[in-house]
Amino acid sequence: MSGRVVIVTGASSGIGEATARAFSRAGDRVVLTARRVDRLQQIARELPESLVVTADLARPEQIKRVVEETLRCYGQIDVLVNNAGFGEHNWFDRSSEETLRRQIEVNLIAPILLTKAVLPAMIARRRGTIINVSSVAGRIGTPTLAVYSATKFGLDGFSEAVRREVLPLGIHVCVLSPGVVGGTEFGRERRVDLGLTSPPWLSVTPQRVAEEIVRLADRPRPRRILPGIYWLAVALNTFLPFLVDRSMARVVQKARTSS
Repeated sequence: MSGRVVIVTGASSGIGEATARAFSRAGDRVVLTARRVDRLQQIARELPESLVVTADLARPEQIKRVVEETLRCYGQIDVLVNNAGFGEHNWFDRSSEETLRRQIEVNLIAPILLTKAVLPAMIARRRGTIINVSSVAGRIGTPTLAVYSATKFGLDGFSEAVRREVLPLGIHVCVLSPGVVGGTEFGRERRVDLGLTSPPWLSVTPQRVAEEIVRLADRPRPRRILPGIYWLAVALNTFLPFLVDRSMARVVQKARTSS
């Protein structure tokens, strides 16, 4: 499908940039949103009929402006991709209150407010798709990412509830939960390293995530985990959490001793 109007947050790098490019290749008109105007303009020059709307998603008035400018330019919104987010690898007791608050504002409050802002236009046309980019850390509580995990757990619950509200109105709400994604800026603030490494077959690229996002826009599904094998880890965490607790306790004890 092509010709849609798609808002992509966090579009200046990583998954967001790859997603904007993937939708543009599909013939869609993309609204690129992030804080880095120079980078957004550089990307937009390569994407026909794209629109740059710079915004700090921790500021509600700027969220409202993203939607207003999109409707002013294109008159419709077909897809919203809530991708912007960040996390800091750190012990919860050592994290600054400022960092904790900003994670909640950007990772959870911003997607909620953006969803609320786009829904009237989607409901009026009885069509639309909202894709919330979560994380496997939103299904499995992850040491050193306590607040990040909390925001992604919250995003998953929010998506489920809203999906059940708006599906009868023709609106789809999807959640995509990638595992380890290489080649992104996530985790640059790595103050604690648990010493865990993922095998290459468990890692995905931003381009692979972007392909899945476009696929969800074409054929919406409530939930996707990428790669799919992570469903086994989610099931283990759900039904046998004490095994995960024991395993992670050993990892954390070793990391605490060395940090």
